[in-house]
Amino acid sequence: MVSIDNIFGLFSHEDKDLSEDGKTTYEDLKKSPMYYVGMYKKLVLNHINFNKKVLSFFAKSNEELDINDIKEAGEFVTYNRAWSYIQSVDLDEVAHINALKYYTDEYLSTAIQLGISYFTQIEEYEKCAFLFKISQKIKELESKVGDERTSAYIGGTEVKGNREYEK
Repeated sequence: MVSIDNIFGLFSHEDKDLSEDGKTTYEDLKKSPMYYVGMYKKLVLNHINFNKKVLSFFAKSNEELDINDIKEAGEFVTYNRAWSYIQSVDLDEVAHINALKYYTDEYLSTAIQLGISYFTQIEEYEKCAFLFKISQKIKELESKVGDERTSAYIGGTEVKGNREYEK
């Protein structure tokens, strides 16, 4: 039976072993390549819809506000925050390539292209070059688009080509 004390103990802010047997390990998800790629994709793609709603809200609520300034500020925050995640991807590390493979689909490609377009507009070409390298790498990887399993898509748990899931 699950103990409520054990559940709340997981939220401790102390740096100690939370397992009773001393053998269980906990990985910080925020320091994983899966998190870096997933957050980049999520931020860029969600920004498009969110930005439309925010701009519409401000346009209706206060006509004196410069909507273009609000749009530019939103893009700046979104793309730079997304960059803070994707810049941690190392194209020479297997775990990072596997994270890209996991998320590779038309949506990740679109998010990468949007990032390249944004950073080109503000002339941050080093960021464009890195995103271009990622786009080239994901072109080499097998996309999950066309996979008959719906869980293989955005945020799903299956990876096409993984023998464990083909049964």
